[in-house]
Amino acid sequence: MALLTRERRAHRTRARAVFFDFDGTLWDPEGLIFQAHAEIFAEAGASLGHDLWTRAVGRIGADIWSHLDLLTSGPIDRATLDRRLERRLDQLLVTIQARPGVPHMLAEVDALGLPRGIVSNSPRAWVERYSRQCGVADGWRTIRCADADRRLAKPEPALYLAALHDLGVAAEEAIAFEDTPSGVHAAKAAGIRCVAVPNPVTSSLDLSAADLRFESFEQLRLTRVLEILV
Repeated sequence: MALLTRERRAHRTRARAVFFDFDGTLWDPEGLIFQAHAEIFAEAGASLGHDLWTRAVGRIGADIWSHLDLLTSGPIDRATLDRRLERRLDQLLVTIQARPGVPHMLAEVDALGLPRGIVSNSPRAWVERYSRQCGVADGWRTIRCADADRRLAKPEPALYLAALHDLGVAAEEAIAFEDTPSGVHAAKAAGIRCVAVPNPVTSSLDLSAADLRFESFEQLRLTRVLEILV
């Protein structure tokens, strides 16, 4: 767990909002999303390496199919691959629930009377569908999604800035929970203090820009985080 610098302690302020990334943070489909892509690569006689995949995690516009095209002899049919991927994800993700500790964390946020929001690169329909599946669909004061718009997507701060505007809070009054470098950088670029809570896919990535890091929501309590950060 990182310590605040003396300068940061001098500029502490109370928290008035809490934001959460969705994929990999509130729930963890990352390993199965990788599996679905890797299966398609394998069917084409190619291999999808973890290094390539981790560079793509959390970023819109990471063109995985272009790498498959380079590894195979003929042109690929992207539309067909997208449909196959969607069908396979429907099969794989149907049983996944919220990450351990997340329901307790959300209950803590609500008990403290803090508004909360989701800030995600994923499409809104995806967030709404799987937040219902995970039992965490209720209680959000704002949901900001990139919806395939690269201009808005993390690591750009646009989604966080919009979420701050929605809740009427200043950046220094908010805290964000993220699991990827692009998410952490987006929050920090918006001026928001950030807590990294990686999953098995993102735990080896560089999350040093975060103010704090925990390996699981089960390890942390919001009251303790607030004591440290605000």
